[in-house]
Amino acid sequence: MIQDFPDDPTQLDGDHLTFLFNDGGLASANPGVEVASVTTEPLAAGSAFLGSLASIEVTWADSATQLPTRFVAKLPTQDPGGRTVGAMLNVWAREAQFYARLAPLITTSVPTCRANFIEGDKAILILDDLYPASPGDQLKGASSDEAHVAVEALAQLHAPFWNKPSNSALDWVPGIDGPGVVEGLGQAMASSLPRFVARFGDVLPDQGLEWLHAFVPLLGGWQRELISKPLTITHADYRLANMLFGSNGDISVIDWQTAMFSGGATDLSFFLATNLMVETRRTLEEELIATYVDTLIGHGVNPSETVAIREDYEQAHLWWMGMLANNLSNIETPDDESRQLFEAMLTRLYSAALDANSGRFLTNY
Repeated sequence: MIQDFPDDPTQLDGDHLTFLFNDGGLASANPGVEVASVTTEPLAAGSAFLGSLASIEVTWADSATQLPTRFVAKLPTQDPGGRTVGAMLNVWAREAQFYARLAPLITTSVPTCRANFIEGDKAILILDDLYPASPGDQLKGASSDEAHVAVEALAQLHAPFWNKPSNSALDWVPGIDGPGVVEGLGQAMASSLPRFVARFGDVLPDQGLEWLHAFVPLLGGWQRELISKPLTITHADYRLANMLFGSNGDISVIDWQTAMFSGGATDLSFFLATNLMVETRRTLEEELIATYVDTLIGHGVNPSETVAIREDYEQAHLWWMGMLANNLSNIETPDDESRQLFEAMLTRLYSAALDANSGRFLTNY
């Protein structure tokens, strides 16, 4: 159905969009609407690593059409390395299922999905443009206000699913405890280490790289430790580029390609350790972890199930060291900004791991 559609979202024309809106795919159909004209612009270059995005503005043939005129089109990345990572993690099918089945179950604000198609390695999402809300600047790092809003929203996402068995509505959501997950990731991480060190080793501390090499063969032990504690629905790419901040302090979250059952502290670790400048994190870390815990409890999580969050947060830094070694060694950096962002994420993460002495957990696995 969409196999002949372009791989570049800026090449979607009025006929393509008319079909997408009319059929809807996994989204609600809008039969009878017709796009008279369309303008497109590339979006999020250098920060959308597994997707290719475009801003779309349409003129409807019928001015009475009860739909917005501004949208975002999202297709799989055209970067070969990104496609390899995306295929390994099944990200495009995962995001299609998120908008079809999970988005209605969460209180987190997300864009309305107007078209949702997945066919093999082809995927198309058409989402409402939430302008004037704008993404955070990950390279610059989160402000105190942004960090607090993001952490509260994260806990509100996690709380309803905290330590709850999966049900039929969520049976499609992969879990960190799934068969073969850790084995596959462990092999991918191990094979990526030489490339990773060649690309980024010169900007990272020797102690952190020693922990990385020690952690990868112990991934199964880390998994056993993790799944002995409460799991929840996690975003698994919770960073500023995937958050849209409104002028009234509200937040919407996008890019659900990696949603999975895992430990909530893995999301917290990724956000605090890679999205805040080092000194900002050091200043706000205790306060933000407390905010996360208090918000979980305020939304119904049993306090006894939150006592290990600080320790889980510090252990999760090791997980992200392994995941970023795999992911960032495969994804190309087409410009200086992308390279700067990758290096910023890594140096911040390794600083957080060293500050927490995360290597002390290696003997547990």
